[in-house]
Amino acid sequence: MSLFIRGAFIEGTPRSILIREGKIAALLPSDAPLPGPEDGEGGEAEAGAGVARVIDGAGLHAFPSFKNGHTHVAMVLFRGYGDDMPLMEWLQTRIWPAEGRLTEEDVYLGARLGILEMIRGGTTFFNEMYWHRPAIVRAVEEMGVRALVGCTLIDLGDPKMLESQQREMLDLAEGRIPIGDPDRVGLALAPHSIYTVPPDVLRWVGELAGRHHLPVHIHLSETQEEVDRCLEAHGCRPTVLLDRLGLVNSRLLAVHGQFLDEAELALLGEAKATLVTNPTANLKLATGGIFPYRAAREAGVRVCLGTDGAASNNNLDLLEEMKIAALVQKHREKDATVLPAREALAMATTTASEAFGLGRGGLEAGAPADLVLMDFSGPSTQPLHDPVSTLVYAANASHVHTTICAGRVLMHDGRVEICDEAEVIGSASEAIHRVLEGL
Repeated sequence: MSLFIRGAFIEGTPRSILIREGKIAALLPSDAPLPGPEDGEGGEAEAGAGVARVIDGAGLHAFPSFKNGHTHVAMVLFRGYGDDMPLMEWLQTRIWPAEGRLTEEDVYLGARLGILEMIRGGTTFFNEMYWHRPAIVRAVEEMGVRALVGCTLIDLGDPKMLESQQREMLDLAEGRIPIGDPDRVGLALAPHSIYTVPPDVLRWVGELAGRHHLPVHIHLSETQEEVDRCLEAHGCRPTVLLDRLGLVNSRLLAVHGQFLDEAELALLGEAKATLVTNPTANLKLATGGIFPYRAAREAGVRVCLGTDGAASNNNLDLLEEMKIAALVQKHREKDATVLPAREALAMATTTASEAFGLGRGGLEAGAPADLVLMDFSGPSTQPLHDPVSTLVYAANASHVHTTICAGRVLMHDGRVEICDEAEVIGSASEAIHRVLEGL
């Protein structure tokens, strides 16, 4: 399918964007004629053969679509359920008991709702860690987005359950279980954390990931308690433990990292590992630390941005996350120049594309046709001096006009085209009310 976006602003200059077969085929002058069927050299008479759809981008601003570096997408079902509680009390009395009642169908319905929210917010990719992987893959493929869907591993004290999780992980890694549409879905091995997965099992995960060149997605140094317990049990800090177990390398996708010290950052940087910061969830859960962004970048760590789950955020809006990330880092360092708007945008676009193997993440010929059109015409984004600054500091999901993934229009002019929005919302709401009955 071909798509022609006429006259949208890219970096302040009006351009037209030709999309063919899921990729950006060409960036053209804003007044370029509609292309013909083979390349960008056609004219208006050939439009029917050359372009299946034309979008008027006049007055809109094109950006790469956003990539959510860490979430638990189906946890939108628990949005607002147990807010303003300490982390462990929240998990033990609200989240874990409710999660234990979720069926695969519930997770599918929750995942659709989370993906719908992300489409409305301009996000077309997410890095996922949750239960019932097939349900999430099904939702990803139906909703037209992309995802790296982890095979989650966690020791809850049941040896048979842990063994079953390992068997599933092995079968996925070795191809005995389908991963999903390769154009949409990737596989990560996702051991929850160093404190919920035994060291011998973490070592096994690292060896499996190495044999099959798979990324490893894990929570790391989210709380001071995690660090203290690791020092007590293993005589080292969490990143050093992961390194001893063979997990610190360029395929590591570590999440949170508020309590990393300089030596750990140096270790991650030397390995070319990726770290995903989730500032809103960390602030809301009062984990007590702020990710050391400046030190991480100086150490060579690649840093991306995530929302975490909507149960602890409480949304999946990466535009909001960009702003909070930038503000928190400026406050931490007492320096207004830290994490400027362009860096914040890169964390959720081009840097994330590199980290998650999505190809070139910018708006250029040959790049995947994953992009958003933003409408800055309203009062909260006017006057417009700098489109990137406006995007990061003034915009939110309500300013997303059009969302495109792999050349397919998922939402246009605020209307979602990929699904029945009312049905997705209603089905998820019914599912979670069933789950919570009697709790």
